[in-house]
Amino acid sequence: MNESNYKRAIFDALTPEYDDMLPQVENEHTFSKGFEKRMDKLVKRRSKPYYMMINTAAKRVACIVEIIVIASFSTVMSVASFREAFKTFIVNTFEKYSVVRSNDDDSSVPETIKEIYGISEELIKDYSVTYDEKDDVSYNITYENNNGKTIDFYQYTKNEFKIAINTEGAQTIQVDINGHEAVYYTDNHKYNHLIWDNGDYMLKISSNIGKDELISIAKSVQKIE
Repeated sequence: MNESNYKRAIFDALTPEYDDMLPQVENEHTFSKGFEKRMDKLVKRRSKPYYMMINTAAKRVACIVEIIVIASFSTVMSVASFREAFKTFIVNTFEKYSVVRSNDDDSSVPETIKEIYGISEELIKDYSVTYDEKDDVSYNITYENNNGKTIDFYQYTKNEFKIAINTEGAQTIQVDINGHEAVYYTDNHKYNHLIWDNGDYMLKISSNIGKDELISIAKSVQKIE
């Protein structure tokens, strides 16, 4: 018997024995409904055109952006109309995006999310909640309806408010939201955004609904718990 046949004979003789030694899997693993729901939400959020510009991921992006800027400050491009719109914010504006953070150093503002703000239920009665996340310094809830309309509402503490936003070609409009100056703009994905300071927290709404409807929704925002 040559060496090749010898090895094959050993393999054929031992394989059944090894198979018998291995534990048999009686049932395939079934993920919990909660796990599957979270995965579905993650897939939906990643499909949004502005996914990398929002929430926790956006904060990471902003940090990376600022590091790059420090290393190559000469590449910074200023968009005056956008920078001037944020009178109460600090804005670092670049060619296609801006890093926005609060300019309020008042030590009396909440350092954690102690009160939750939300949109009037009457205005979102045709929407379903598809995402809901809260941590110590931020809160985000996403609504969607059957017509493909999406509303993302965000609440941040001022100390931790630092987001990267898509401002490529953006035109800004200053609007009044219940006595607070807000900035409205449309990004190059045709999503409309409102950002404002309500005195205690930074609030932001992003949506593919129209300007007037978005402003009405923003004006309905109030403390819910």
